[in-house]
Amino acid sequence: MALAKLKALVNNNMKPSKEAQEVSLNETQNNSENNSQRITYKNWGFQSAGNHNGREIPFGGMLNLVRQRFRKEVLEDENETKKIINDAQIELDKRELQISNKENEIGNINQKKISVLKEKIENLKKDIIRIKENPEELLKDKLGKAGLIIGILILSALTVYLFVFYSSASYSAFFKQFTINSNLGMASSIFDPKAIEVASEHITELILILTIPFVFLGLGYLIHRFQEKKNFKNYFKIFGLIVVTFIFDFILAYEITEKIYNIKKGGSFQDMPDYSVSLAFQAVNFWLIIFAGFVVYLIWGFVFDFVMESYDKLDIVKQAIKAKETEIKLYEEDIVKNQNAIDSLNKEIAELRLECKDYEKIISGNTIIINWEGYEHSIFEFTSGWTHWMSARGQWQNKIDQIHDLAQEFLNKDKKTENLK
Repeated sequence: MALAKLKALVNNNMKPSKEAQEVSLNETQNNSENNSQRITYKNWGFQSAGNHNGREIPFGGMLNLVRQRFRKEVLEDENETKKIINDAQIELDKRELQISNKENEIGNINQKKISVLKEKIENLKKDIIRIKENPEELLKDKLGKAGLIIGILILSALTVYLFVFYSSASYSAFFKQFTINSNLGMASSIFDPKAIEVASEHITELILILTIPFVFLGLGYLIHRFQEKKNFKNYFKIFGLIVVTFIFDFILAYEITEKIYNIKKGGSFQDMPDYSVSLAFQAVNFWLIIFAGFVVYLIWGFVFDFVMESYDKLDIVKQAIKAKETEIKLYEEDIVKNQNAIDSLNKEIAELRLECKDYEKIISGNTIIINWEGYEHSIFEFTSGWTHWMSARGQWQNKIDQIHDLAQEFLNKDKKTENLK
C-alpha cells in the first residue's frame, strides 16, 4: 500500500508560495474551499485562469491551493483514511514480527554458536598451557633424545661408509683396469684409496662415482617414506626397492669378481672355465661385496627410520601445540563468519525499524498517504482547465506549453521533496 501510493505531504510543509500570495486571495479562497464540492478541478482551473488572465506566476500559486484541496478531500474521506491506517498497521505488524525473528536468530547465533566456539577456544588455550608445563605427558619414551643422538652418530658413520664403498665399488666395476701385477686382495679391489684421485682426471668418471652413493641413499629414504603409511601397496613398493638395490649390488659384485677371476685365469697354467653366475655364487668375494654393500644399505635404512621416529617423538610436543593452534584458528574463522551474519541481520533490523517509523507516523496521523495517481490527475485536470481558457482567448501556444511544463515541474518537485514513489 505504501509503495503504490504517494507519501504524505506533511501539514506544516504545505503553505502557499509567494507567487500564490499575489493571487486575488478572497476570490481564490472562495473557489477552493466553499465551491470545492460543487465544481471540478478543470472548471476551477478555467475560472482561475480567467481571474488571472492565464499568467504563469499566479498559476504556480494556484497549484499549491490544488494540493491543499486534494489533501483536505483525502482527510475528509473517513473510509479511505481508516483503510490507509489499517494497511499501515498490518505492514507495521509484519515488520515488527520480522524484527523479532531476526533478533531471536541473533540470540541463537550468540548462544549456540559463538559462545560454544569461544568456550572451545578457551579450552584449547588451557590445553596448550598444560602441554607446555607438563610435556612429559606426551613423551612416553623418555630415552628418545639419547636414542636420537646415538642414531644420528651411527647414521652418519654408515653414510660415510656407504659413500666410500659405492664410490670405490663403482670405480672398480666400471673404470678400474686390473692387471696381473695388481694386488687382488679384497680391500684393494673395492676400496681403492686413489679412486677419486684417478677419476678426477676424467670429469665424467668423477661425477659418476660421486653421485652413485646418493642413488642408494635415496632408495633408503624412499623405503622410510613408504613405511609411514602401512598398506599393501606401499609394502609392495618397498619390496620392489629392495630388489632393485640387490640387483644393483649384484651387478657391481659380479663385475668386480669377474675382473678378478679373469686376471687369475690369464695368469694360471690350469684350464679354468669362463666366469658365470654359478661361479659367482660359489665365490666368497662375491658374497663379501654383496654383504659389504647391500646389507649395510639395509642397516642404514633401518637406522634412518629409527632416527626419524625418535625425532618425531621429540617433536610431538611442538606438533601437539601446533595442531591445537590450528584448531583455534579455524574456530576463530567460524566466529568471524557468525559475527558477519549478525552484522548483516542488525543491518536488516535497522532498515526495518526505519520502515516501522514511517508506518507509525501514518497510524498516529502525523503523515497521511494519498493516491499519487489521483493527485496527479487533479493537477493535470486543473492545468487542463487553465490552458483551455488560454486557448479560448487565443493566447500563444508557447505560453500554453509553458503552463504544462510548470505543472510537470511542480509534480516532480513534490516527488523529490517528499520522496514519493
